[in-house]
Amino acid sequence: MFIIKERVNRCSPDLIEMFNKVEPATLGHILHDGFMDYTLRCLVKGAKVVGPAVTVKTAGADSTVVHKAMEIAQKGDIVVVDRCGDMRHACWGGVVTLAASLRGIAGGIVDGLATDGEEIEKVGFPLYCKGITALTTKLLGYGGEINTIVQCGGVVVKPGDLIVADSNGILVLDPEAARPLGERALAMQEREKGLIARLEKGEFLPQITAADSLILGKKN
Repeated sequence: MFIIKERVNRCSPDLIEMFNKVEPATLGHILHDGFMDYTLRCLVKGAKVVGPAVTVKTAGADSTVVHKAMEIAQKGDIVVVDRCGDMRHACWGGVVTLAASLRGIAGGIVDGLATDGEEIEKVGFPLYCKGITALTTKLLGYGGEINTIVQCGGVVVKPGDLIVADSNGILVLDPEAARPLGERALAMQEREKGLIARLEKGEFLPQITAADSLILGKKN
């Protein structure tokens, strides 16, 4: 059975602009949840993508809905593919990458395998996946879902969620709650510049961060 719903965008342009300046690792100092599994790695070095999620769910050897998603997703979207645990077949390769790139899709995240890794890297399309294989999916028409709630990298992803991803990892945020987090992260990044300057002047890190005080307070 196929379940195909309309695209959802809950991310305003100014929110995306803000999070283009935010590093996921900075938010790692603030949050414990929402980070996809570290085994999802980008095939393009130095990539940074921010945008609303278009979710896809497809199982086993069938990739019919992945192809359909290349029509539904729009410029700036990030296609998030739930592979339902399949770690044998690649549902994303060179042709899907070309279709996504021509469409203006910002990136893709596959909770499983891809193929044509060198081709994807050459195009420069930011695709996150767990590995590369020559065994591909087929257009079998078994079923699948687009723009439903999925799971990717151990995180629940809803259509229109804000995806923030770089070479360090991938974070999923509720757009309605994201702005205060972005502001806090940007403030932290600004303060870090001062910390770096003090280190370069010869100060010790535990003195700057007050780690010394915590250690002294715990000493017997």
